[in-house]
Amino acid sequence: MKDWFPLTSYEFYAYLTSGMVVLAAADRAFIGSTLASHTDWKVVIAVFWAAMAYLIGHIVAIPSSAIFEHLIAKRVLRDPSAVILGLQPQRFRERCFGTVVGAREYEPFPADYRAGIVTKLAQALNVTEPSIQADAAFQCAFTPARSIPDSASRMDSFLNQYGFCRNVSFASLIATVLLTILACRTGDRIDVLLAVGAGVLALGLFIRFIKFYAAYTREVYRAFNKVC
Repeated sequence: MKDWFPLTSYEFYAYLTSGMVVLAAADRAFIGSTLASHTDWKVVIAVFWAAMAYLIGHIVAIPSSAIFEHLIAKRVLRDPSAVILGLQPQRFRERCFGTVVGAREYEPFPADYRAGIVTKLAQALNVTEPSIQADAAFQCAFTPARSIPDSASRMDSFLNQYGFCRNVSFASLIATVLLTILACRTGDRIDVLLAVGAGVLALGLFIRFIKFYAAYTREVYRAFNKVC
């Protein structure tokens, strides 16, 4: 972001946008699109609602991180580190999801390449290779990886993108629930279309979240392999 802009790139993409999605859905569901149809936006009012969206975005980030990142991406699915380094075998669900997400990001490194990384990690952690845990491997590789400026820049880019996709996906899921309840109550075709659109957005951005999350993890290990 530019120096004059008050928010960092991550704050803008991951917080403000997701807060706006929830605020827009709540506006439609509870107050009949009063905010969306408002035409006389004074600066103070606009700043107030932008601040509210930003705060809502921070609140959305809490369950977004807990459910999407730490539960689904690391528990329901294998941790990206476990997949990329081949620490655990891919199950049917990981193979299927990898096909949807894109095999390049969500697949193991080539066998010879990942074997070298795993050996370096085992030495750094002072453990045997079979006992390496995905979280420990990532924490071990992260700091050395950040020492390469080009890799750190790419990691920041992937972080912004996966943070945005994760939070807006969860915000869209909330919007889907609110708009579905509204559509069931009103039977309005527009409300039905809005609910479907929010659901498609939630699913699509969740897939993109996994893609960029895996790309971020791959970049950490690529950089670690260069520097160690």
